Amino acid sequence: MSQTQNKLRALIVDDALCMRSILRAFLKNAEYEVVGELSSGTKLLPTIAKLTPHIVCLDYNLPDTDGLALLKEVHATYPNIAVIMITGSNDPELEQLAVEAGSSGFIHKPFSQEQIIFMLKKVEHVQRLLMVAIKKHNPFKEKPYRAKAVIADDSLTLRKLLTAILTHMGVEVIGEAHDGKQAIELVALHKPDIVCLDFEMPVMNGLDALRIIRNQNAATKVVMITAITSRELFSRATKAGANGYIIKPFHPDKVTENISQVLAI
Repeated sequence: MSQTQNKLRALIVDDALCMRSILRAFLKNAEYEVVGELSSGTKLLPTIAKLTPHIVCLDYNLPDTDGLALLKEVHATYPNIAVIMITGSNDPELEQLAVEAGSSGFIHKPFSQEQIIFMLKKVEHVQRLLMVAIKKHNPFKEKPYRAKAVIADDSLTLRKLLTAILTHMGVEVIGEAHDGKQAIELVALHKPDIVCLDFEMPVMNGLDALRIIRNQNAATKVVMITAITSRELFSRATKAGANGYIIKPFHPDKVTENISQVLAI
């Protein structure tokens, strides 16, 4: 495979030429392939269809389109594309609204090269794993699902990756939550066999949500997701009723192994 084929493709959408130039330089320095640039959002969806980017850097304040509405359209039409929203707004609620609309990342202007590359690398790791997971043969494609799941994580990219992994192993994802409170509501509504619950989430953290879920839904198994390998944290979660753990950054094979063990309990 050539070096170009190994690169992730990025599309830049910003009405300011100087900002597009800065982003283009940052992306190229980090060895991303910039496949296109747009100064407005009117042609974004057909451009995505034509250029098939893996990542879209999307300005929130476009002159002709509402940034959040456009984000929702992209997410609904191309759910496996990672959209990083970029804004100069100081609205404290905007980041949460972007997460709910389908953003995989959020950057405030002005930003440094280190900040944008840090965000891109986090997204890239999951995007590459997602590409592998989607391409794998799904042995359960024509078979009934053997279990149902709810996924709770404030990272859309991680939710997409977990959904692909679980679907591949015959677990139907019937709900996705981006905070602990929403996770509790979805579990109460759907009564899944298993819930994958991130420790660090807005509104309510995973540990508090775990306690409520365990009290209300004794039959639902709970797998905690964390990047922190702390004995104290694991001990608290186990005492609260956790059945297993997924450690970030995770690999599809390890997730499959851990979920299978929990479902077999």
